[in-house]
Amino acid sequence: MSIPIFNGFRLNAQGSEASLQAKAASEQTRALRDEVAREVRTAWLNAKTAMQRVTVTTELLKQASTALDLAKTRYDLGLSSIVELSQAELQQTQAAIGNANARSQYNFAISTINFQTGVQP
Repeated sequence: MSIPIFNGFRLNAQGSEASLQAKAASEQTRALRDEVAREVRTAWLNAKTAMQRVTVTTELLKQASTALDLAKTRYDLGLSSIVELSQAELQQTQAAIGNANARSQYNFAISTINFQTGVQP
């Protein structure tokens, strides 16, 4: 049987190593928690921005539809050319496309929030 009286402070070193490993694990956990919070916050801000875009594009679509109705009335009364009517139709179509894109971006942003927070669809 051998009893080491002097082991070169190996036990102290092992204790310090374990303490430092625990501290490193704690810091990794904190960093991961911060990253998840940042991802959720970013997803929420993207969804908020997308919702604002939907509101704006909906209003633009309403205005383009009103402009198209006015252009049709002016054309029917002979007060404008087919060019004006065609331009109004184009603007209304572009507004509808913009609104559809904004809505799809909003749905994607909501899906991203659900993913980041772990919500099942």
